[in-house]
Amino acid sequence: MARSISRTASAPALERLRTGTARVAARLLAVLQEPAGFVPALTAADQVVGVPVERSVADPDLSRQFREALDSDEPAWGDLLGATPAGDFLQAWAWGSVGAFDGEPARRFLLVEEDEVVAVVAVQQRLVHGQITWYAPHGPVLDYADTRAAERLAAVVDGLRAAGRRSGAVAVRLEPRVERSSAAAALFGQVGLRPVSHTAQVGQTQILDIGADEAAVFAAADAATRRKVRRAARDGVRVGVVTDPGATDAVQRLAGLVRATEARTGVAGRGIDRIAIAWRAFASRGQAAIVEAWLDDEVMASGMVVVVGDRSFYLFSGSLREAPGQPKAFPSYAMQWEMIRTARAMGARTHDLWGIEPLGAGPSHPWYGIGTFKRSFGGHSVAWAGSWDIVVRPQVYRLRSAVAVARELRGRLQRVA
Repeated sequence: MARSISRTASAPALERLRTGTARVAARLLAVLQEPAGFVPALTAADQVVGVPVERSVADPDLSRQFREALDSDEPAWGDLLGATPAGDFLQAWAWGSVGAFDGEPARRFLLVEEDEVVAVVAVQQRLVHGQITWYAPHGPVLDYADTRAAERLAAVVDGLRAAGRRSGAVAVRLEPRVERSSAAAALFGQVGLRPVSHTAQVGQTQILDIGADEAAVFAAADAATRRKVRRAARDGVRVGVVTDPGATDAVQRLAGLVRATEARTGVAGRGIDRIAIAWRAFASRGQAAIVEAWLDDEVMASGMVVVVGDRSFYLFSGSLREAPGQPKAFPSYAMQWEMIRTARAMGARTHDLWGIEPLGAGPSHPWYGIGTFKRSFGGHSVAWAGSWDIVVRPQVYRLRSAVAVARELRGRLQRVA
């Protein structure tokens, strides 16, 4: 049955519809008319990548080789990852097990100069609209402070484009662990890439300096947090550290708390089975620990820490709230402080708390509470440089972008109707 529309009552809505439709249609037309070398990104109409920089191949550097990694390359891969500030657990060899479980098998590549590994990148293969896309979470990893960083990054980009073309990939998305507006971030523009606004990983984090003596690290936390840690110990909260790769009971307790936290907050993760997979992969290499906070005979908070080189990362975690009428015991504060101490003992000198609200966001942001908790331990906030696309098949890439714009238009029409 047709609906009659009051012109007077619906005039503002119709005007918004006309304006929105005109904007999206104009953008769709622009997408379809753009040349192949300058196309929008995969999922949003206002994201673009630039024409790849032309690099001379008349005098190639025969000492440099980009190739797929072999199992025998794992030690050298780990050495570079641990020695380079841009490296973290998402590019670790062990994380490939998690990617495979997620249905995104890893392909690993490295850049070698005179038998020395100078860059590594692990990409996860994804299907987007039925087409293959490669994604490098917090990669590639190389020494961005080195004077040869730009040419090494260019070699990695060229190598990924060629490898992606052979594998039928439409694009390769890079999401490096380098700070926004840094000299390292500028290198991606220098090799012909432009940023994509959407990121798969949380775009900002809180990093603590834990290299000083323990008293100084504790003093860097705010006064309220120090009081809560002390009170937790005084009120009977016990902390324990698990490092045995076969400790399935600790993994199950952690998974149960993660499940309870997701139910309480309404935020769903990617499944708890991957916690066990990540634990086996990293703990078997001596790179992980589970830290628990107990009150009486119940575990109230638990979290996993992973160490890569001199950097530790706060990974999976969950907690229970006190029962109504039960005094607060602050087990999450006790757990986090013990995690910092454990990471120090494992050789970490910085501790990445992995994810806070966007810098400058206020209390209305859903992550503000967790960000406040993490910032209370001190340190500084960091915004990462974002995502960058390597276009491998420009025509298909452009077509997918046009499809995304069309879907956006359809969504707007449905919302206004």
